[in-house]
Amino acid sequence: MTVLHDSYARNLTYLRISLTDRCNFRCVYCMPPEGIKLLPRAEVLTLEEIERLARIFVSLGVNKIRLTGGEPLLRKRIVYLVSSLSRFDGLRELGLTTNGSFLADLAFPLKEAGLNTVNVSLDSLNRERFARITLRDELPEVLSGVTRALEAGLAVKINAVALSDLTRDEVVHFCRLAQNYPLEVRFLEFMPLCGTGYKPELVAPFKGIKSWVFDEMDLVPLPRDENVAETYQVKDGPGRIGFIASMSEPFCGTCTRLRLTSTGGLRLCLFSPLEIDLRTPLRSGAADDEIADLIRKGVWKKPKGHEEYLGKTQYRELPKIRMLGG
Repeated sequence: MTVLHDSYARNLTYLRISLTDRCNFRCVYCMPPEGIKLLPRAEVLTLEEIERLARIFVSLGVNKIRLTGGEPLLRKRIVYLVSSLSRFDGLRELGLTTNGSFLADLAFPLKEAGLNTVNVSLDSLNRERFARITLRDELPEVLSGVTRALEAGLAVKINAVALSDLTRDEVVHFCRLAQNYPLEVRFLEFMPLCGTGYKPELVAPFKGIKSWVFDEMDLVPLPRDENVAETYQVKDGPGRIGFIASMSEPFCGTCTRLRLTSTGGLRLCLFSPLEIDLRTPLRSGAADDEIADLIRKGVWKKPKGHEEYLGKTQYRELPKIRMLGG
């Protein structure tokens, strides 16, 4: 059995693919209100190129793929791509991360095409606060998308970035979702990344948020294994609650992730500036075996952890990664 591994003996089985740098939201911690300078379309991988690269990664042992952005549901023929990827032998899970604004119309077609899971980035359940964060008044559309995804039979996770103005009442509101619906609510520690750089004033004390949850909910811990989230089953409900403390409790030692940017760059770590160009050989006629060999050699350079980059840059000097949702 083929297994892709790095120099620290970590098996790399999870590939996140950014389909686009475009997004219809302007989240305050991710993108400036005027947006970003968009990549020329010629630089972005075609769906056929994405399919070919994904197939090579799966042949190397990747068994989980997640489609990200930007906003991946802005990409035309997304259902076609999902249908193509879902047919790969060896692929165990195919997921997608979205802001949810287009999900209501696409949930059933995506499920029928072979999508297994959907993560919805949803930082507030308060309509006014949601609009302040995203600069878009579309909370009803997002909640409708979550509902349709559940109806379609998709496994649903809500990703809520813990920002400094997140109140205890709203944390409890999120918890009630997991108490009433078969979904997982995950609170994410704010990381020093994204398009407009790190804003310390937006960071919420993560331990405080966890204490609010434990005060309110009766939770049963679940095995973590290689999962990035510390996850709990709600004792008196169908859902789960998770915590992803990427900064205060890094999980680099068990990291299984690789990232493919929308321009065909292989990123080995979100905090590392290192990127392996796969688009050039792809478009220059390289055979699958040649690209596979490039990937094998590239992943050997995956860093041990992100703390080495944080220590050198003190957060504020980190490279601004275009793969906003990746």
